[in-house]
Amino acid sequence: RACLEALFLTDPAVDRDRLLDLKGERAAGTCEWILTNQLYKSWFYSDSCLLWLSGGPGAGKTMLSIFLVEKLTTRLPWNTILLQYFCKNEDDKRNTAVAVLRGLIFQLLRYQPLLYGHILPTFALQKESLFADASFDSLWKIFETMTCDPILGTIYCVLDGLDECHKESLKVLLNRFRRHFSPTVDEASTRQLNLIVTCRGYPDFIAESLSRFSRLRLDSQAKDEVNQDVNRFIDAKVDALAAEKCYSEKLRLHVLDVFKRRAEGTFLWIGIVAEELRRYNRIEVENALDLFPSGLETLYGRTLLQIEHKQRSIASKILRWVVLAIRPLTVSELGAVLGVQPGKFSTKEEVVKDHVASCGLLLKIQHGDQVGLIHQSAKEYLLRKIKDPKPDLDFFRVKEGPGHLEIAMTCLDYLQNGALADGPLTDEDVDEGRDSPRIKNNPLLLYAALHWQEHAKLLSASEAI
Repeated sequence: RACLEALFLTDPAVDRDRLLDLKGERAAGTCEWILTNQLYKSWFYSDSCLLWLSGGPGAGKTMLSIFLVEKLTTRLPWNTILLQYFCKNEDDKRNTAVAVLRGLIFQLLRYQPLLYGHILPTFALQKESLFADASFDSLWKIFETMTCDPILGTIYCVLDGLDECHKESLKVLLNRFRRHFSPTVDEASTRQLNLIVTCRGYPDFIAESLSRFSRLRLDSQAKDEVNQDVNRFIDAKVDALAAEKCYSEKLRLHVLDVFKRRAEGTFLWIGIVAEELRRYNRIEVENALDLFPSGLETLYGRTLLQIEHKQRSIASKILRWVVLAIRPLTVSELGAVLGVQPGKFSTKEEVVKDHVASCGLLLKIQHGDQVGLIHQSAKEYLLRKIKDPKPDLDFFRVKEGPGHLEIAMTCLDYLQNGALADGPLTDEDVDEGRDSPRIKNNPLLLYAALHWQEHAKLLSASEAI
């Protein structure tokens, strides 16, 4: 039990359910084409194989992963096991190679307790340090030994969003996958892991590492099937909007036409715009559609330009902190960063939420009080390296060096100017987190104490604190 508790970071099944809550249910009829695709069928009936599903941002890769998990759960043969994992760039519990391995090993142990024999001897020696980032090699050896144990049958694994892992960490993991699925003659008989990876082909080393394996390109090889799914998704979203907002048939058809002309095959664009249109009544919808141009980057830029000038300085700071934070920040932590004070008739939290809302569709508040970006593509847009020709848009571009310096200095100032007046953090403060009375009085204390040094390390060599 101690080993399992130390191993645990997140439950991938819960992560999947949260993704469904965020994205909404799958539109009827979508994703089903994958089950008859020849590459998928070859993967499913293989003894050990890696299949890479690739596509651009917002192309429906995560929903396809969720669909595959649901279908595999109901059709797996006897003596087989299903593993799942959903990476998330902005969550430090789901964005490293070690986090991935911990999630997969956690599922293996819950499925087959006899596999504890592969981990307990090492855990007895290393204790919690076995699960540190520096212990990747030890964890990989344990994972590989488990997946080759004859007590298990074929292991099916769906690994979503691998490109959202930290680059250096991801390189190491991909290298191990490449070696695992390229066994020697003697090793081949022990391999029983069937892995599906869904991610983009960026950074470039992903394509290089996976080049020898089967690849299904959603934007070319499965273009027709994906386009049909896009149209089904548009139909479902517009029909739901029309029913909720009581559109006339003429208005429904107009909205449907605009979606099909502007979506450019991007599920994310459809989901974002459909959600935004819920804010407008029937009279406003036709003009509101002009606020949503084709393409994700154009949509993100239009959103930034709609922020009122008097709000842009605070909005820029919020976006900078959300983009560069080591883990998702809470509403109260952002309030401490901004130095927010309660209004005459508003609490601090309400004031912060209003500031977050000024950033439009780029930000969302999830899991009650965590502030996050709408999608990984929004983070990449804000972090783009090339100066924007439009000064108003370049104002919001996040420069990593100065940004990490600002965060590190803010955290240190926060710690030095009273947050540590009662002494250093205790184990109780860390264990109880935001429920600790001390953390409630100093909302940024936990983040500042645990992560300022990580921001300092990310500074370029020419910058110092």
